[in-house]
Amino acid sequence: MYDLVGDVHGCIDELNDLLVRLGYTGTDYAHADGRKLVFVGDLNDRGPDSVRVLHIAMQMYKAGTALAVTGNHDDKLMRYLKGSDIKPKHGLAETIRQLEAQPQAFRDDVRSFLLQLPYQLILDNGKLHVSHAGLPEKLQGISNGKAKSHALYGDVEGGKTDENGYPVRKDWAKDYQGTRIVVHGHVPV
Repeated sequence: MYDLVGDVHGCIDELNDLLVRLGYTGTDYAHADGRKLVFVGDLNDRGPDSVRVLHIAMQMYKAGTALAVTGNHDDKLMRYLKGSDIKPKHGLAETIRQLEAQPQAFRDDVRSFLLQLPYQLILDNGKLHVSHAGLPEKLQGISNGKAKSHALYGDVEGGKTDENGYPVRKDWAKDYQGTRIVVHGHVPV
């Protein structure tokens, strides 16, 4: 069984509260019933403590008590940690400041962790699909640029932005008729 958690965005108090409520305890956050937590992307940015959220996610992942997929914010942080020239917007500047206060070994661990995360998971004997922005059935299990872009950012209307400057996204899930249950985060619906 899985507990799916999307878009923590550095909100450490809320994550800790949720872990307690769901029954994840101890230093490795094991669940008494053997349940596994699935982080549905966007661990960092916006909240007050991305470092502690990343630490918990990495600890759980390493202990085998959690799985995770990468989100668009995780992907941008990973590209920054690899040395890519990125614009630190939407909370990333604060995450970078928090990480720069950490030892280089921790930053290296975060980079390695983010590099290994898949952008989609198929779980529960093929009945459940997890990706950050969701995927229509035709892109599930596919490994290419189109599937990855959709999994990280959703189905965006080329170049259009809303009144807040965010990309306009199509509601691909509204008419979804696929065989798998699709769990995603990214946008509130």
